[in-house]
Amino acid sequence: MRITKYNSMNDILAYPDMENYLRVFYSEYLLDMYPKEAYHLPLARMEQIGKTPWGEPFSIIVDQLIDAVNLILDLRENGTRRAISLWNESEDWSLKKDRKGEKESVFLLAPDNITEEVRKKRRPAVIICPGGGYCEVCFSGEGTPILNYMEAQGYAAFILKYRVSPAVYPAPQEDLSLAIRYVREHALEFGVDPDNILTLGASAGGHLCASQAALAKRVEDTPDKVCLCYPVISFTEEPHEGSAELLTGGDTSLREMLSAENLVTESYPETFVWTCADDDCVPPSNAVRMGAALKKAHVRHELFVYPSGGHGCGLAFSKEAHDWSRAMVEFFKDQQ
Repeated sequence: MRITKYNSMNDILAYPDMENYLRVFYSEYLLDMYPKEAYHLPLARMEQIGKTPWGEPFSIIVDQLIDAVNLILDLRENGTRRAISLWNESEDWSLKKDRKGEKESVFLLAPDNITEEVRKKRRPAVIICPGGGYCEVCFSGEGTPILNYMEAQGYAAFILKYRVSPAVYPAPQEDLSLAIRYVREHALEFGVDPDNILTLGASAGGHLCASQAALAKRVEDTPDKVCLCYPVISFTEEPHEGSAELLTGGDTSLREMLSAENLVTESYPETFVWTCADDDCVPPSNAVRMGAALKKAHVRHELFVYPSGGHGCGLAFSKEAHDWSRAMVEFFKDQQ
């Protein structure tokens, strides 16, 4: 079963528990933008009459909705995805047991029912950590679309739903460590090269990836490559206060230690960093500081500051930052 723009919101919400699943894999505030009086119309018409508060075409969030619904169907009906409960591998993640900030909320979205032909390959893997200010994990713009893009580039792609507030440090980092270790230990099952694992994080997810790459306690929990999209980096210099406050639980003594630019050494993984000069949420100086730290430590890296694109733009196909995903894939391909 697949959803297209020729289906309506009524078609989508008729699927059992779909609205509750969309709260996890899409976003409640995005759902609220769809005019209820138009629920009976095809999404192709809905995108013509809907409006976003920030002025972007409504078609962008309709595309994200279709991605989210089809992801849920892949998980629940089509058998091509799994939500692996990383803290209890004996069972998959359950919507009914999900508790914000608890280990039951953590899962690694992974490909399932992989063919023998694919298993024989040694593909690069990417573990995607969407942002959300350590308050939520935003699948809609920074999770599912990037997952689909990376699969199209030949990657085995995963999304991590990590713990957020009320959980505090080191909970999210522990979750990412488990995810990396799981992919490595099951490399043959996924058709993955265990020595070619990329972590890709956006915003607060960027901070998670940037910090975990340095703070991982075991070699097998460390990524081989890192991509940071408009990342939160510093908790002391022009920080994103919301992320810093929620991750530290208000413990100011952790701020210096969790400022990722202070964690870079010459053994740090090769890193691709990008941001937008007009980001009014996470100051672009965060990415610039990370780039400077990587340069000082002689770590292979690339830093792009695009003229515009704002914050939370994901793949940014309608913005000046649209080329980042191609540039990132090429950057890492050079070392494969």
